[in-house]
Amino acid sequence: MNADTLIPACVIHRRNYRDTSLLLELFTLKEGRVPAIARGAKTGRGNRAALLQPFSPLMVSLRGRGEIQQLLQAEPEGRVYGLSGERLYCGFYLNELLMRLVERRDPYPRLYVHYLDTLSRLAGGEPADHCLRDFELNLLGTGLWSTARPYC
Repeated sequence: MNADTLIPACVIHRRNYRDTSLLLELFTLKEGRVPAIARGAKTGRGNRAALLQPFSPLMVSLRGRGEIQQLLQAEPEGRVYGLSGERLYCGFYLNELLMRLVERRDPYPRLYVHYLDTLSRLAGGEPADHCLRDFELNLLGTGLWSTARPYC
């Protein structure tokens, strides 16, 4: 990927890495699920850690040749999907499905769009069970269930 190119992405998982960095799992429109490291994200001006939260659509640029890319730039794209209570757990469930079923570097652009739509519907107050079932049916349509590894 060209480091100057910004692509749509969402953080689906994040954890601390060393003292100042974050290890992210991004779900992107063009490249699918991509691991990335955000060096110095927890320190410095602007504190990027606040931006790199789940359920926040982003425009990102990545660089690197190895398995884990370096996050060079991240900008907000649109609104943050403010999920709380049961809907927050539903959002984490969606992210867990993506972590478990989508292989790294396997793009699913329609699934990405459906993911953002599902987050929007959850944040908008639609019944959570309808939103989740629609997303699961969309996953069935991609064929991801048939390639899923057992959880245990």
